[in-house]
Amino acid sequence: MDEREKLIGLLKEQLKEELEPRMTEIEKNVAAKEEETAKYFEEHKEIKDWYDNMQGKEVNLKTNSAGEQKYIFKGFSMDVQRNLKAPCSEEVGKEVSNMIYKALTSSNTGAYAIPEEYGDALLGLAELQSYALSRCRVIRYPGNVMKLPSKGTRATVDAQAFGTANAAAATTLGQLTFTIDKRVGSYETIYNDVLRQANFDVIGEFVEPVMVEAIGQQFDDYMFNGSSEFTTNVTDDATSGATFSGAIGSSSITFSGLMDVEFAVEQERGLGNLEWVMPRGVFKYVAKLVDTNGQPIFNRDLTGATPYMIDGYPVYIAPAISATPADGAIAMAFGDPKHYVIGVNQELMFEVNPYILMKEAQTQFICHATADGNIDGATSWAYYKRSD
Repeated sequence: MDEREKLIGLLKEQLKEELEPRMTEIEKNVAAKEEETAKYFEEHKEIKDWYDNMQGKEVNLKTNSAGEQKYIFKGFSMDVQRNLKAPCSEEVGKEVSNMIYKALTSSNTGAYAIPEEYGDALLGLAELQSYALSRCRVIRYPGNVMKLPSKGTRATVDAQAFGTANAAAATTLGQLTFTIDKRVGSYETIYNDVLRQANFDVIGEFVEPVMVEAIGQQFDDYMFNGSSEFTTNVTDDATSGATFSGAIGSSSITFSGLMDVEFAVEQERGLGNLEWVMPRGVFKYVAKLVDTNGQPIFNRDLTGATPYMIDGYPVYIAPAISATPADGAIAMAFGDPKHYVIGVNQELMFEVNPYILMKEAQTQFICHATADGNIDGATSWAYYKRSD
Protein backbone atom coordinates (compact mmCIF):
# COMPACT_ATOMS: atom_id res chain seq x y z
CA MET A 1 0.00 0.00 0.00
CA ASP A 2 1.52 3.32 -1.06
CA GLU A 3 1.39 6.52 1.02
CA ARG A 4 -1.51 7.94 -0.99
CA GLU A 5 -3.68 4.90 -0.28
CA LYS A 6 -2.77 5.07 3.41
CA LEU A 7 -3.76 8.73 3.52
CA ILE A 8 -7.05 8.01 1.78
CA GLY A 9 -7.73 5.22 4.26
CA LEU A 10 -7.06 7.49 7.23
CA LEU A 11 -9.31 10.22 5.79
CA LYS A 12 -12.12 7.75 5.23
CA GLU A 13 -11.87 6.46 8.80
CA GLN A 14 -11.89 9.99 10.22
CA LEU A 15 -14.83 11.06 8.07
CA LYS A 16 -16.75 7.91 8.99
CA GLU A 17 -16.22 8.55 12.70
CA GLU A 18 -17.32 12.19 12.45
CA LEU A 19 -20.17 11.86 10.00
CA GLU A 20 -21.69 8.43 10.70
CA PRO A 21 -23.97 9.60 13.58
CA ARG A 22 -25.26 12.54 11.55
CA MET A 23 -25.64 10.42 8.41
CA THR A 24 -27.70 7.89 10.37
CA GLU A 25 -30.10 10.62 11.46
CA ILE A 26 -30.24 12.06 7.94
CA GLU A 27 -30.95 8.62 6.49
CA LYS A 28 -33.83 8.15 8.94
CA ASN A 29 -35.34 11.49 7.94
CA VAL A 30 -34.89 10.74 4.24
CA ALA A 31 -36.47 7.30 4.65
CA ALA A 32 -39.44 8.80 6.48
CA LYS A 33 -39.87 11.43 3.77
CA GLU A 34 -39.65 8.82 1.03
CA GLU A 35 -42.24 6.67 2.81
CA GLU A 36 -44.55 9.68 3.16
CA THR A 37 -44.16 10.53 -0.54
CA ALA A 38 -44.72 6.92 -1.61
CA LYS A 39 -47.89 6.71 0.47
CA TYR A 40 -49.17 9.95 -1.04
CA PHE A 41 -48.53 8.66 -4.56
CA GLU A 42 -50.33 5.41 -3.73
CA GLU A 43 -53.39 7.39 -2.70
CA HIS A 44 -53.16 9.79 -5.68
CA LYS A 45 -52.28 7.63 -8.68
CA GLU A 46 -53.10 10.38 -11.18
CA ILE A 47 -50.44 12.64 -9.59
CA LYS A 48 -47.88 9.81 -9.63
CA ASP A 49 -48.61 9.25 -13.34
CA TRP A 50 -48.10 12.98 -13.98
CA TYR A 51 -44.74 12.99 -12.17
CA ASP A 52 -43.62 9.88 -14.08
CA ASN A 53 -44.60 11.50 -17.35
CA MET A 54 -42.69 14.72 -16.52
CA GLN A 55 -39.33 13.08 -15.77
CA GLY A 56 -36.59 14.40 -18.06
CA LYS A 57 -38.85 16.91 -19.83
CA GLU A 58 -37.89 20.54 -20.42
CA VAL A 59 -39.97 23.16 -18.61
CA ASN A 60 -40.06 26.83 -19.62
CA LEU A 61 -40.14 29.20 -16.66
CA LYS A 62 -40.26 32.98 -16.96
CA THR A 63 -37.87 34.26 -14.29
CA ASN A 64 -37.88 37.79 -13.01
CA SER A 65 -34.12 38.27 -13.01
CA ALA A 66 -32.85 36.12 -15.88
CA GLY A 67 -35.69 36.18 -18.41
CA GLU A 68 -37.26 33.00 -19.74
CA GLN A 69 -35.23 29.93 -18.79
CA LYS A 70 -35.51 26.23 -19.45
CA TYR A 71 -35.30 23.66 -16.68
CA ILE A 72 -35.25 19.89 -16.61
CA PHE A 73 -37.95 18.24 -14.49
CA LYS A 74 -36.23 15.49 -12.53
CA GLY A 75 -37.36 14.18 -9.17
CA PHE A 76 -40.40 13.38 -7.05
CA SER A 77 -40.39 16.13 -4.43
CA MET A 78 -43.88 17.35 -3.52
CA ASP A 79 -42.36 20.85 -3.56
CA VAL A 80 -42.53 21.04 -7.36
CA GLN A 81 -39.85 23.73 -7.68
CA ARG A 82 -37.28 21.41 -6.15
CA ASN A 83 -37.66 19.08 -9.14
CA LEU A 84 -36.34 21.76 -11.53
CA LYS A 85 -32.69 21.20 -12.44
CA ALA A 86 -30.25 23.38 -14.38
CA PRO A 87 -31.20 22.93 -18.04
CA CYS A 88 -27.79 22.52 -19.62
CA SER A 89 -27.69 20.78 -22.98
CA GLU A 90 -25.54 17.70 -23.38
CA GLU A 91 -22.87 19.82 -25.09
CA VAL A 92 -22.80 22.41 -22.27
CA GLY A 93 -22.80 19.66 -19.67
CA LYS A 94 -19.79 18.05 -21.30
CA GLU A 95 -18.08 21.44 -21.52
CA VAL A 96 -18.63 22.00 -17.79
CA SER A 97 -17.37 18.51 -16.99
CA ASN A 98 -14.28 19.03 -19.14
CA MET A 99 -13.55 22.33 -17.40
CA ILE A 100 -13.87 20.73 -13.98
CA TYR A 101 -11.56 17.97 -15.16
CA LYS A 102 -9.06 20.52 -16.49
CA ALA A 103 -9.28 22.46 -13.23
CA LEU A 104 -8.28 19.33 -11.34
CA THR A 105 -5.61 17.93 -13.65
CA SER A 106 -4.15 20.62 -15.93
CA SER A 107 -0.86 22.36 -15.26
CA ASN A 108 -1.88 25.40 -17.29
CA THR A 109 -2.46 28.71 -15.52
CA GLY A 110 -5.76 30.61 -15.16
CA ALA A 111 -9.21 29.79 -13.82
CA TYR A 112 -11.90 28.17 -15.92
CA ALA A 113 -15.20 30.03 -16.34
CA ILE A 114 -18.39 28.02 -16.61
CA PRO A 115 -20.36 28.74 -19.85
CA GLU A 116 -22.84 31.63 -19.82
CA GLU A 117 -25.84 29.31 -20.27
CA TYR A 118 -24.95 27.67 -16.98
CA GLY A 119 -24.70 31.05 -15.20
CA ASP A 120 -28.11 32.10 -16.55
CA ALA A 121 -29.67 28.93 -15.24
CA LEU A 122 -28.10 29.36 -11.82
CA LEU A 123 -29.44 32.89 -11.46
CA GLY A 124 -32.88 31.55 -12.29
CA LEU A 125 -32.55 28.89 -9.60
CA ALA A 126 -31.41 31.53 -7.11
CA GLU A 127 -34.62 33.49 -7.48
CA LEU A 128 -36.70 30.43 -6.60
CA GLN A 129 -35.36 30.91 -3.07
CA SER A 130 -35.28 34.71 -2.98
CA TYR A 131 -38.17 37.14 -2.47
CA ALA A 132 -36.12 40.05 -3.82
CA LEU A 133 -35.15 38.31 -7.06
CA SER A 134 -38.54 36.77 -7.73
CA ARG A 135 -40.88 39.63 -6.73
CA CYS A 136 -39.02 42.93 -7.15
CA ARG A 137 -38.28 44.87 -10.32
CA VAL A 138 -34.93 43.67 -11.68
CA ILE A 139 -33.24 45.87 -14.30
CA ARG A 140 -30.16 44.87 -16.24
CA TYR A 141 -27.73 47.69 -16.91
CA PRO A 142 -24.32 47.39 -18.58
CA GLY A 143 -22.47 49.97 -16.46
CA ASN A 144 -21.67 50.54 -12.79
CA VAL A 145 -23.75 53.71 -12.24
CA MET A 146 -27.44 53.67 -13.20
CA LYS A 147 -29.84 56.59 -12.71
CA LEU A 148 -33.64 56.30 -12.76
CA PRO A 149 -36.31 58.99 -12.34
CA SER A 150 -38.41 58.83 -9.18
CA LYS A 151 -41.41 60.62 -7.76
CA GLY A 152 -40.75 64.30 -6.99
CA THR A 153 -43.19 67.04 -5.97
CA ARG A 154 -46.66 67.46 -7.45
CA ALA A 155 -47.18 70.41 -9.84
CA THR A 156 -48.49 73.57 -8.19
CA VAL A 157 -51.85 74.73 -9.59
CA ASP A 158 -54.34 77.41 -8.64
CA ALA A 159 -57.46 79.16 -9.98
CA GLN A 160 -57.18 82.63 -11.51
CA ALA A 161 -59.47 84.90 -13.46
CA PHE A 162 -58.78 85.49 -17.13
CA GLY A 163 -55.98 87.98 -17.55
CA THR A 164 -54.10 86.71 -14.50
CA ALA A 165 -51.40 84.05 -14.84
CA ASN A 166 -51.77 80.76 -13.04
CA ALA A 167 -49.08 79.67 -10.60
CA ALA A 168 -45.85 78.22 -11.92
CA ALA A 169 -46.05 74.43 -11.88
CA ALA A 170 -42.67 74.22 -10.12
CA THR A 171 -42.46 70.48 -10.61
CA THR A 172 -39.40 68.58 -9.49
CA LEU A 173 -38.23 65.17 -10.55
CA GLY A 174 -36.48 62.86 -8.14
CA GLN A 175 -33.64 60.58 -9.11
CA LEU A 176 -32.46 57.19 -7.92
CA THR A 177 -28.78 56.42 -8.27
CA PHE A 178 -27.53 52.85 -8.34
CA THR A 179 -23.87 52.08 -7.80
CA ILE A 180 -23.69 48.55 -9.11
CA ASP A 181 -20.37 47.52 -7.62
CA LYS A 182 -21.50 45.28 -4.76
CA ARG A 183 -20.21 41.80 -5.51
CA VAL A 184 -22.57 39.43 -3.71
CA GLY A 185 -21.10 35.96 -3.49
CA SER A 186 -18.66 33.56 -1.87
CA TYR A 187 -16.29 30.74 -2.64
CA GLU A 188 -16.11 27.10 -1.59
CA THR A 189 -12.89 25.11 -1.20
CA ILE A 190 -13.04 21.36 -1.78
CA TYR A 191 -10.34 18.70 -1.54
CA ASN A 192 -9.44 17.33 -4.97
CA ASP A 193 -9.63 13.76 -3.67
CA VAL A 194 -13.26 14.35 -2.72
CA LEU A 195 -13.99 15.63 -6.22
CA ARG A 196 -12.22 12.74 -7.94
CA GLN A 197 -13.91 10.07 -5.85
CA ALA A 198 -17.33 11.68 -5.49
CA ASN A 199 -20.22 9.38 -6.40
CA PHE A 200 -22.61 12.30 -6.99
CA ASP A 201 -22.74 15.49 -9.05
CA VAL A 202 -20.60 17.81 -6.92
CA ILE A 203 -21.50 20.88 -8.98
CA GLY A 204 -25.22 20.24 -9.43
CA GLU A 205 -26.01 18.77 -6.04
CA PHE A 206 -23.65 20.58 -3.69
CA VAL A 207 -21.76 23.65 -4.94
CA GLU A 208 -24.60 25.04 -7.06
CA PRO A 209 -27.54 24.85 -4.59
CA VAL A 210 -25.47 25.86 -1.56
CA MET A 211 -23.96 29.00 -3.09
CA VAL A 212 -26.86 30.09 -5.25
CA GLU A 213 -29.47 29.75 -2.50
CA ALA A 214 -27.22 31.75 -0.17
CA ILE A 215 -26.84 34.54 -2.74
CA GLY A 216 -30.62 34.71 -3.11
CA GLN A 217 -31.04 35.01 0.66
CA GLN A 218 -28.36 37.72 0.74
CA PHE A 219 -30.36 39.79 -1.74
CA ASP A 220 -33.32 39.52 0.65
CA ASP A 221 -31.12 40.55 3.57
CA TYR A 222 -29.88 43.65 1.73
CA MET A 223 -33.40 44.59 0.65
CA PHE A 224 -35.09 44.38 4.04
CA ASN A 225 -32.50 44.85 6.78
CA GLY A 226 -30.81 48.06 7.89
CA SER A 227 -27.27 49.21 7.06
CA SER A 228 -27.11 46.88 4.07
CA GLU A 229 -24.79 46.92 1.07
CA PHE A 230 -27.64 48.15 -1.14
CA THR A 231 -28.09 51.94 -1.48
CA THR A 232 -31.47 51.90 0.29
CA ASN A 233 -33.43 49.26 2.17
CA VAL A 234 -36.83 48.82 3.81
CA THR A 235 -35.63 49.15 7.42
CA ASP A 236 -33.82 52.47 6.90
CA ASP A 237 -35.74 54.06 4.05
CA ALA A 238 -39.39 52.91 4.07
CA THR A 239 -42.23 54.50 6.08
CA SER A 240 -42.81 53.67 9.74
CA GLY A 241 -46.16 51.97 10.18
CA ALA A 242 -46.01 50.68 13.75
CA THR A 243 -43.52 49.78 16.46
CA PHE A 244 -43.34 47.48 19.46
CA SER A 245 -40.87 47.22 22.32
CA GLY A 246 -39.06 44.28 23.83
CA ALA A 247 -38.52 40.80 22.46
CA ILE A 248 -41.03 39.50 19.93
CA GLY A 249 -43.93 37.66 21.56
CA SER A 250 -47.70 37.24 21.69
CA SER A 251 -48.26 40.86 22.73
CA SER A 252 -45.85 42.40 20.20
CA ILE A 253 -48.03 42.22 17.08
CA THR A 254 -51.53 43.69 17.33
CA PHE A 255 -54.43 44.12 14.93
CA SER A 256 -54.17 47.90 15.38
CA GLY A 257 -50.47 47.80 14.54
CA LEU A 258 -51.09 45.76 11.40
CA MET A 259 -53.66 48.27 10.20
CA ASP A 260 -51.24 51.13 10.92
CA VAL A 261 -48.65 49.42 8.74
CA GLU A 262 -51.13 48.65 5.97
CA PHE A 263 -52.45 52.19 5.77
CA ALA A 264 -49.03 53.83 6.01
CA VAL A 265 -48.53 52.78 2.38
CA GLU A 266 -49.95 55.17 -0.22
CA GLN A 267 -52.17 52.61 -1.92
CA GLU A 268 -54.00 55.25 -3.93
CA ARG A 269 -50.83 56.17 -5.85
CA GLY A 270 -50.89 53.28 -8.28
CA LEU A 271 -49.57 50.55 -5.98
CA GLY A 272 -51.14 47.41 -7.34
CA ASN A 273 -49.12 44.47 -6.00
CA LEU A 274 -49.22 44.99 -2.24
CA GLU A 275 -47.88 42.15 -0.12
CA TRP A 276 -46.89 41.30 3.43
CA VAL A 277 -43.37 39.96 3.97
CA MET A 278 -42.24 38.44 7.25
CA PRO A 279 -40.47 35.43 8.78
CA ARG A 280 -42.52 32.40 9.77
CA GLY A 281 -41.68 32.94 13.43
CA VAL A 282 -43.43 36.33 13.36
CA PHE A 283 -46.35 35.22 11.22
CA LYS A 284 -47.41 32.72 13.87
CA TYR A 285 -48.20 35.63 16.21
CA VAL A 286 -50.34 37.20 13.50
CA ALA A 287 -52.20 33.92 13.06
CA LYS A 288 -52.89 33.79 16.82
CA LEU A 289 -54.57 37.21 17.03
CA VAL A 290 -58.06 36.98 18.53
CA ASP A 291 -60.90 39.41 19.17
CA THR A 292 -62.48 40.22 22.56
CA ASN A 293 -64.47 36.97 22.36
CA GLY A 294 -61.39 34.87 21.76
CA GLN A 295 -62.18 34.24 18.10
CA PRO A 296 -59.37 34.36 15.48
CA ILE A 297 -59.42 37.75 13.78
CA PHE A 298 -58.10 36.40 10.51
CA ASN A 299 -60.19 33.25 10.39
CA ARG A 300 -61.69 34.21 7.02
CA ASP A 301 -58.46 35.56 5.56
CA LEU A 302 -56.03 32.82 6.53
CA THR A 303 -56.91 30.34 3.83
CA GLY A 304 -54.52 27.53 4.61
CA ALA A 305 -50.79 26.90 4.46
CA THR A 306 -50.55 28.44 0.99
CA PRO A 307 -51.41 31.09 0.30
CA TYR A 308 -51.40 33.00 3.55
CA MET A 309 -53.53 36.15 3.54
CA ILE A 310 -53.86 39.14 5.88
CA ASP A 311 -56.73 41.53 5.24
CA GLY A 312 -56.93 40.22 1.68
CA TYR A 313 -53.22 40.70 0.87
CA PRO A 314 -50.86 37.73 0.37
CA VAL A 315 -48.14 36.89 2.87
CA TYR A 316 -44.66 35.89 1.72
CA ILE A 317 -42.33 34.17 4.16
CA ALA A 318 -38.80 35.64 4.05
CA PRO A 319 -36.28 33.97 6.40
CA ALA A 320 -33.86 36.87 5.84
CA ILE A 321 -36.03 39.01 8.15
CA SER A 322 -35.24 37.93 11.69
CA ALA A 323 -37.94 36.15 13.69
CA THR A 324 -36.29 37.55 16.83
CA PRO A 325 -35.57 41.15 15.78
CA ALA A 326 -33.19 43.23 17.85
CA ASP A 327 -33.91 46.84 18.81
CA GLY A 328 -34.16 48.87 15.60
CA ALA A 329 -34.85 45.87 13.34
CA ILE A 330 -38.10 45.19 11.49
CA ALA A 331 -40.37 42.25 12.19
CA MET A 332 -42.32 42.54 8.92
CA ALA A 333 -42.92 44.79 5.94
CA PHE A 334 -45.87 45.66 3.68
CA GLY A 335 -45.57 47.16 0.21
CA ASP A 336 -45.37 46.79 -3.54
CA PRO A 337 -42.33 44.75 -4.64
CA LYS A 338 -42.32 46.42 -8.04
CA HIS A 339 -41.37 49.63 -6.23
CA TYR A 340 -38.14 48.13 -4.96
CA VAL A 341 -35.66 48.12 -7.84
CA ILE A 342 -32.59 45.89 -8.14
CA GLY A 343 -29.99 46.79 -10.74
CA VAL A 344 -27.64 44.07 -12.02
CA ASN A 345 -24.89 44.44 -14.60
CA GLN A 346 -23.89 40.83 -15.18
CA GLU A 347 -25.18 37.30 -14.94
CA LEU A 348 -24.26 35.21 -11.96
CA MET A 349 -20.58 34.32 -12.38
CA PHE A 350 -19.35 30.83 -11.58
CA GLU A 351 -15.64 30.06 -11.83
CA VAL A 352 -13.21 27.34 -10.87
CA ASN A 353 -9.70 28.09 -9.61
CA PRO A 354 -7.50 25.03 -9.02
CA TYR A 355 -4.23 26.90 -8.60
CA ILE A 356 -4.26 29.11 -5.54
CA LEU A 357 -4.29 26.06 -3.23
CA MET A 358 -2.78 23.55 -5.63
CA LYS A 359 -0.03 22.49 -3.22
CA GLU A 360 -2.71 21.65 -0.65
CA ALA A 361 -4.61 19.64 -3.32
CA GLN A 362 -7.69 21.84 -3.04
CA THR A 363 -9.87 23.56 -5.64
CA GLN A 364 -11.87 26.76 -5.17
CA PHE A 365 -15.35 27.25 -6.63
CA ILE A 366 -16.27 30.95 -6.85
CA CYS A 367 -19.81 32.26 -7.32
CA HIS A 368 -21.01 35.87 -7.30
CA ALA A 369 -23.40 38.44 -8.78
CA THR A 370 -22.96 42.23 -8.94
CA ALA A 371 -25.98 44.30 -7.93
CA ASP A 372 -27.45 47.30 -6.09
CA GLY A 373 -30.96 48.02 -4.79
CA ASN A 374 -33.18 51.04 -4.18
CA ILE A 375 -36.68 51.72 -2.87
CA ASP A 376 -38.24 54.17 -5.35
CA GLY A 377 -40.54 55.91 -2.86
CA ALA A 378 -40.60 55.76 0.93
CA THR A 379 -44.38 55.34 1.09
CA SER A 380 -44.41 52.38 -1.30
CA TRP A 381 -43.28 50.27 1.68
CA ALA A 382 -44.00 50.40 5.41
CA TYR A 383 -42.65 48.36 8.28
CA TYR A 384 -43.46 47.01 11.74
CA LYS A 385 -40.29 47.68 13.76
CA ARG A 386 -38.98 46.95 17.22
CA SER A 387 -38.15 50.18 19.04
CA ASP A 388 -37.17 49.90 22.69
